[in-house]
Formats: sequence, C-alpha cells, structure tokens
Amino acid sequence: MNIKQNVVFSLGLVISMLLFGCTPAPEQIHKKAHSEAGTYVADIADDGSFSVVATDSNGVLLWPRYANDAKYQWRQDDADVSQIIAVDISADGATVAAASRKAFSLWDVDKGTNIGYWQSSGADINNIAVSNNGSTIVLGLNNGTQIAFNPQSGRRLEFYGHQSSITDLVITPNGRYALSGSTDQTAILWSTESGQPIHQWQHETRLTKVALDSGGRYALTAGSLDKAYIWDVNSGEQVKQLNIIERVRIFSSARFSQSGKFLITGSPSRQITLWRTKTGEELRTWNVELRDSHRPNNAVVLSTWLNESTGMVMSESSAGYGEWWQLEPNWQQ
Repeated sequence: MNIKQNVVFSLGLVISMLLFGCTPAPEQIHKKAHSEAGTYVADIADDGSFSVVATDSNGVLLWPRYANDAKYQWRQDDADVSQIIAVDISADGATVAAASRKAFSLWDVDKGTNIGYWQSSGADINNIAVSNNGSTIVLGLNNGTQIAFNPQSGRRLEFYGHQSSITDLVITPNGRYALSGSTDQTAILWSTESGQPIHQWQHETRLTKVALDSGGRYALTAGSLDKAYIWDVNSGEQVKQLNIIERVRIFSSARFSQSGKFLITGSPSRQITLWRTKTGEELRTWNVELRDSHRPNNAVVLSTWLNESTGMVMSESSAGYGEWWQLEPNWQQ
C-alpha cells in the first residue's frame, strides 16, 4: 500500500468513526457455543426459532433458540461427516437442505427425519437453496451451471446463464425464482420453471453475496471489493448503492428484514452491519465474539437474522457461537 492509499484509507476510518462511533452497540443478551471446534457453514430460520450449523466432526446440528443441546444431528453418510459445504433452511422452516461437493440431502424439521439423499455427478456443488416445504432444490456448481430439482417428481432443469463458478445462491419461498452470483461478475435472477433469465446485473468484480427480500420487492448483489447494490426486483432498476465507507467491504452473509425496509449483513472479519434499504445508509456496526482457542484469531459471520418488530438480532459465526443482541428501542429512527 503506498502513501496516498494509506492517507485515503486512514481518512475513511476517521470518517467512519465520526459517523458511527457514537452509535451504541446493541446489548448481547445470550450466547451459546453451537460447535466446540468451530462452524463451517450455518443458516438461521426466517422466524429465528432455530439455526443449523455444519461442523468438521458432527455433521449438521439443529439448535432451537436458547437451547442447551442440539435437537438433531444429521449426517449424509458415515464417510461424509466433514464434507458439508452448504446448508439452507426453507422460508417456512419445514425443511433443511445440506450439500457436500458430490451429494445433497433434504431433512424434515418437524420429524427430524431424512426426506431424501441424492448423488451429483460432474462438477462440484458450491451452493444449495431450498423452497417452502422442500418442493424445489437449486444447486449451484463450480462450472457455472445451476440445477433446479423437484424431490417429489424428480424433475430436473439446468440453467446455463453463468460462464464460471457459482459463488452464492438464494431461492424465493415459492421456489419459482432463484438469484445467483458468480465469479463471472454477474448476478442473475432466473425462473426455475422455464430456465429463462429475468434480470441480469453486472459488477466490476466477482460476486460474493446475493439476497432476496421474501416479499419479492428487493434484491441485493455484492461484489468482492466495495460495491453492493439494492435492486427493484420487478423493474430491474437500481434502488440504491450501499454507502460503504471502507476501502474494502466483503459480505459473508446478508438478509432482508421481513418488511424489506432493512438489510443485515455479516463479514469475514467479525462485523455485523444493519442498513436501511431505500437509502443505503449504515445504521449500526458491531462485532461477534472471538474464541481464544481458535487460530487465526478471527470469526466469519456465517448467518444473520433481524426481528424488525422486537429489535432482536441473531448471528452464527465460524467461532462456533450463536449470539443474540437487543437493539435499543429507537433503532429504526
């Protein structure tokens, strides 16, 4: 980094401190170790009632909110315990999908039983997303292909809109549309029924994170440096660029609030950030906890969740902690 870059970076930090340094961090109200050895991937249910975490030694664990013990422990097979690379909870909380590089599975949350297990030949799986009641599963592969799969009928549709590896993937609750990001610097909203693209959004760098508002209003696409945009899903037009002050800001998790008015994101460097959707304004930033026994001494925020009506926030991080915070009463102002 040269002198000019140092000055610019330092100025950005000063501005950030002036703007947000006086904003109180939310109070941590609960913390629970969900994995002693750390968590590789995680997801939080849309209603915040439970989360799932995948670890190197225990497969997939389902943790009810504030529980002292995991409710379920799921393994795709005996040889596949340490290979879970993606998990996703359906929007209705009824099913959980999990994937390794060459296989994927679907689980019933109410019964705790396996619904199905499937092998995948060809390119490795990078991502998985599942719609309400497990009706549609979408896989993102490392060659840019995506596969929409119906577990009940066995119907399979392949989408070839990307030119290279899929980096992130989400699905609408009804399973009709998916939003994907790729190393080819594009994000594509596409139909899982017809395989046709709806909107395509271009970035200057590879995509690292995408998100869809459950009400079908907004989409988030974020690149690997400092550009993140909110889009109108219906028109495809840009609503706002997030007001990122730092020279580099990468997102490792992102989720819209239920009304779509707010966005909560996590970073690979411990940060949780709360944004106002329509203005791109940063409202709060704070850090998840570290674990003394972990090296390197850092924590990736793997999943975030916000209850807009109560101001409660939850996160799952690579440190193995589930954490809960309470925002102050006037946080929306």
